[in-house]
Amino acid sequence: MSWGVAEKEKPTRLILIEDHADFRESVSMVLQQRGYQVTGEFSTMEDALEAIRGGLEADLVLSDLGLPGMSGIDGIRQIRELMPLVQVLVLTAFTDKAKVFAALESGAHGYLVKAGSATRLIETLEEVMAGGTPLDPKIAGMILQTFRRLSPIPSNEALSARESEVLSLSAKGLTRQEIADQLELSQYSVTEYIKRCFDKLHVRSLPAAVSEAIRRGFLDLS
Repeated sequence: MSWGVAEKEKPTRLILIEDHADFRESVSMVLQQRGYQVTGEFSTMEDALEAIRGGLEADLVLSDLGLPGMSGIDGIRQIRELMPLVQVLVLTAFTDKAKVFAALESGAHGYLVKAGSATRLIETLEEVMAGGTPLDPKIAGMILQTFRRLSPIPSNEALSARESEVLSLSAKGLTRQEIADQLELSQYSVTEYIKRCFDKLHVRSLPAAVSEAIRRGFLDLS
């Protein structure tokens, strides 16, 4: 037994799914340089799912959407079923609203466009692992401009001012503890407000709640 020596923090384990070999290798190199442990690199979703079913573990999955064979959207849904606690971040060139919302509805925790820098990628991964819900600025702006025309919302499904405030801070990447500190609430209360948002918006994940709240006009992240 050793005394007076702190246990070394375990690196974040990550699975990378990207069909372009050069880009995959570049991303993998950046991740490993920043201390991430890349436990698996795959060019297809099928291969990744097979490895996960075989026992491959990770804390985070970084996946493209435009993959040969099974799409990233269908694969993310299966990954979340196999690994309910894993965080999933989309890294893709797609910015059209159909794919964005499909990815968020399938269970992705964040959405980043490939045109960003390596620094932005690492910052986004850190936000996801801290419990945030990062959306690429291009995506957030597209969502806001696409869903300005709103249908009436039943009063019992409208978000309260506090619920909107908690959801807005979540969308900006704050953790539940950070939200609790800023609003002078308990972390339990923050969790309850988020659960109410899920119920009213009929969603099961934070990214889906954010996108639905924007669509209904409850949030404005501009």
